[in-house]
Amino acid sequence: MRNLGGIIIPAVTPFDESGEIRFDMLQENYQAWNQTSVGGMMCLGSNGEFRMLSDDEAFEVIRVSSSCAGLDKCFIAGVGRESLYQTLKFVDRVQSADLRIDYLSVLTPHYFKSLMTDDALIAYFTAIANFSRLPILLYCAPAFANDVTISAEAVRVLADHPNIHGIKDTSKNMMNAYMDAVGGREDFEVLSGSMSTVFTCMDRGGKGGVVSAANYFPAQCAEVVRLYQEEGREKAWAYYTGLQDVIKKTGARGSVAGVKCCMNLMGLKGGLPRKPVLPISKEVEAEMRQALLEAGFLS
Repeated sequence: MRNLGGIIIPAVTPFDESGEIRFDMLQENYQAWNQTSVGGMMCLGSNGEFRMLSDDEAFEVIRVSSSCAGLDKCFIAGVGRESLYQTLKFVDRVQSADLRIDYLSVLTPHYFKSLMTDDALIAYFTAIANFSRLPILLYCAPAFANDVTISAEAVRVLADHPNIHGIKDTSKNMMNAYMDAVGGREDFEVLSGSMSTVFTCMDRGGKGGVVSAANYFPAQCAEVVRLYQEEGREKAWAYYTGLQDVIKKTGARGSVAGVKCCMNLMGLKGGLPRKPVLPISKEVEAEMRQALLEAGFLS
């Protein structure tokens, strides 16, 4: 089983002005990312706009992406649906295709927020893990999931399942609770879901994260983890604080639209978001470009 360490890119799904998926752009991004030291790629997370896709489109994104990811990279596919029935149907479709996938990521169901109790979530993820032949990762992203959060106690229970191997935490305040509950295990990994919590994760013994900034700064984000592991926290922190300053002025503005705009400016293929999400305004794009120039990312 592939290592869940380093920086993993939560890959965008590029669209053109008509809303069509640009698979040629997707392939170009993977080719560029493969040349960096990132640990892997995850398709169809929040940055992949998976809620904007039909199941047929989602399957094709997974198929193409899995064929493009470097053999030395961990590859994760997002498969969560709102109901258990739909999720199992999609998992079956994906695993029956015999694609090169290391892990399946499953976001918390969340439409009926008040009913997503520990018991409901434990039953949901357990049923998926029992059914899937591929290893499962939990995905906690309250900002994109109606503020539904997997409790630390639920994660503690789920971590004992032999086919559940980690959690991507994109919450603002659960990292320490998850580390208290399951940190230090060899069979379960807690991954940061943003650059802002990567240091908290690594300070508590974690190995890295799945961070949106890696879409446009893949080598630079990977360098933060390398410095931490090989040259110490002080050097890594100095590099990280400078990088975070640029991230805040560029791709962190405007959620997935900002990520895609920054990718385009950096010579990658972000394309456009799928409507109703609007692209970044020309004014903000110009400000991003200036910030990249001042930081030396563009000549």
